[in-house]
Amino acid sequence: MKRLLTVLVILVALALPPQALADVDARTVRTVRLPEPARQVSISPQGRNYFVLGDKTLYLYTIEGQLLGSAEVGTDVASIAAQSDNLVLMTRKGQGRIEYFLVDPVQRIDIGDAPVRGAVDAPVTLVVFDDFQCPYCAQMAPVLKQVLDNNPKTVRLALKNFPLQMHRYARKAAIAALAAGRQGKYWAMHDLLFANYRQLSDQKVDELAQKLNLDMARWKKDLEDPVLAAQVDADLRQGQKLGVRGTPTLYVNGRLVRDRSPQGLQQLINAELRRLQRK
Repeated sequence: MKRLLTVLVILVALALPPQALADVDARTVRTVRLPEPARQVSISPQGRNYFVLGDKTLYLYTIEGQLLGSAEVGTDVASIAAQSDNLVLMTRKGQGRIEYFLVDPVQRIDIGDAPVRGAVDAPVTLVVFDDFQCPYCAQMAPVLKQVLDNNPKTVRLALKNFPLQMHRYARKAAIAALAAGRQGKYWAMHDLLFANYRQLSDQKVDELAQKLNLDMARWKKDLEDPVLAAQVDADLRQGQKLGVRGTPTLYVNGRLVRDRSPQGLQQLINAELRRLQRK
């Protein structure tokens, strides 16, 4: 009886008209012109970048189609698989191994009106995207000061603001420092803010400004100046475009810093100075 019921269910299902497929809107939304035909394309798990394998060149693009950079990898690459926005796994023909291949594009960072510390005409520019309530930024501040002291003629530091949403007073602190800069005391305010990053509040920021003997009426007026707020917003947008997701994020002449120790920074600076001398 059970078998008969099963057969009847199947026959009834076959007798029913097929369900109509839902309509879809399919169209090309963007076309990216490649330098050469692609052998393979692999998108990063985060969905922000993708890699394109040409004949012997690996290209890195943003998801919007902007070419970030390229590297020669040879004609024997058999396959690629993106693991992050700039890391790809590669296999080669006839070789029983996997290569972890890192592509770090040299970024063009507009420092514009950013506060600068160190030799103005230094050949190496160290850019830091900072948040005044970030404990890691506070720890990095004396390291960066040490780097400048060790390289007085060859390195300058430019600060870009990247206040994180989780830090309630980071944006106000960024504007407060820029306002102090209009009275020639940006870096003094910068140092005080990081020295007190755990206690930041509206009242504390005001106290730090008073400690610097600022013209308080002028400083408070500058706090409300939309030009300074726009500067912080522009820094934030620039960082987001570069792929900055946390603070501090550092670049040496546009090259992302991975080893942020004093030794790691010095090695990258020395390598950059050697590269510039070979030009």
